[in-house]
Amino acid sequence: MSAARDLSTAICDRNGDALALPNGFPVHVANMSLVAKSVLELHGHDMRPGDAFLHNSPYHGNTHMADHTIVVPVFHEDELLFLCACRGHQADIGNGVPTTYNVRARDIYEEGALCFPGVRVQQDYRDVDDIIRMAKMRIRVPDVWYGDYLAAIGAARIGERSLLELVERHGRETIEAFCAEWQEYGSRKMADAIGKLPAGRWSNSSRHDGIPGLLDGGVTVGVEVTIIPDQGRVVVDFRDNADPVACGLNLCEATVLSAGRTGIMNRMPTDVPLCEGAFDRIEVRMREAGVVGKASLPYSSSVATTNVADHAILAVQGVWSQVDYELGMAEGAEANGVENGVISGYDSAHDRHYVTQIIAGGTGGMGVFGHDGWVDYAISNGSMEEWNAIEVVEQKYPILYLQQELIPDSMGAGRWDGAPGCRTMIAAVSDPVTFMYLGDNQETHPRGANGGGDGSGQRAAIVDWRDLLADEQELPLFNSVTLQPGQAIIGMTSSGGGYGDPLERDPEAIRHRVREGWLSRSRAREVYGVVLEESSDCEIDVDATARERGRRPVGHVAQGVCR
Repeated sequence: MSAARDLSTAICDRNGDALALPNGFPVHVANMSLVAKSVLELHGHDMRPGDAFLHNSPYHGNTHMADHTIVVPVFHEDELLFLCACRGHQADIGNGVPTTYNVRARDIYEEGALCFPGVRVQQDYRDVDDIIRMAKMRIRVPDVWYGDYLAAIGAARIGERSLLELVERHGRETIEAFCAEWQEYGSRKMADAIGKLPAGRWSNSSRHDGIPGLLDGGVTVGVEVTIIPDQGRVVVDFRDNADPVACGLNLCEATVLSAGRTGIMNRMPTDVPLCEGAFDRIEVRMREAGVVGKASLPYSSSVATTNVADHAILAVQGVWSQVDYELGMAEGAEANGVENGVISGYDSAHDRHYVTQIIAGGTGGMGVFGHDGWVDYAISNGSMEEWNAIEVVEQKYPILYLQQELIPDSMGAGRWDGAPGCRTMIAAVSDPVTFMYLGDNQETHPRGANGGGDGSGQRAAIVDWRDLLADEQELPLFNSVTLQPGQAIIGMTSSGGGYGDPLERDPEAIRHRVREGWLSRSRAREVYGVVLEESSDCEIDVDATARERGRRPVGHVAQGVCR
């Protein structure tokens, strides 16, 4: 997971408010103050230099059980000044099944993971061995977990040392004054940006597919967004959503908060600081208990960082298309399909058991005003992640990537296209390999906006890759399947929705896509009204294109295709 950058850091002030959020996942950093304040509430009375706290409870401010967060208090002359937080997604957390996304868990007890609600894990800069032993006993890959734990502790301690050096260099009064002014500056910048928006109230929704036998009706995420320019404030209201569900799809306070903030911040100027002063201008309202609300015992929030959380972001972002055409965004792909699946098994070549998540093949960025979709976008909540180097993955685990390529004609068409889907084929080579994955967008595809076409849907299949004539057998999108050597699993990611009328797309951009193999000549004509000559350079037939576009009704779009 470290190779995919599924980790984030933060510096919070003595009150737990975020001061600095280096590059990290939106779902990790847009809510980091919650976990810092939770640790202060639990331990503020007896916190000392050399302490460190392990926190993964979604019922106490964390995201989900799989995101282990280390919080280290930073003292100067026995006075608390900062908290350093490091959050990383784990390979295994001791769930009842070998995945950190236990969607079928009806409650926290079936989920099975160890819960650490702000537990002191270091004292006087030394591990609390009782906690370490407990974790190692309940985790399938204890050495991997402990290595990640040491990395997080090390990063937090580096932050502690660096902050103390900063205080020694500039003096505590200067640093404290700067921190206060920084929060005020963030608040002013955010208020100024909101003040330039139109006043009003808008509603939107986004739908997660049902899961046969578990959640047949799916989950619709509704949101109401109110912009109050004269107060420099935005209200994001998720309260009108369903009760908790008996599976792992429930969100929690941290992921609802990050969804509301992310959906708004994604259209704010880039010079607005990512600090609590700016975030406080976005009021996120949620239910005390709900599928889109605060986590409530005994309901599980195992999958709180993806899936429904992605739809919550998409619901908020979709409002921008109603607010102003030049702020608009379509829907992007979401959920962790085959390409981001969790693999587990026994590797005879290395004589070891393993559990890990692979991150490679997620595409489907949404079209937005002025830009085509980001190709390796992956999901809304984790769009800072990087793909694993597949050659390295093949060396470490008994799998082989047979195919990874973009799917032609799959992108949602628009004045600005959504990014295409990706077809990935992964084989078991020497030992059986179990894949667990959580797809979506089979029934409801990523939606286009303001005349843009919808993206393509997800698919999953299994095939005997040694038999060139073998048929692909369709698989469910929420699934666990064990591949035998010689079998391969196939995943096709969703593409992004398009933004704006595709008849307004620059013909040169379409010509480029055809030459690159992303788009067929027939679809260029059918959807975009662009006629290309039968030449190696795909020259545009200007007159034929003008006639073709002239006879089309505005808004005539076609959905992306999945092959």
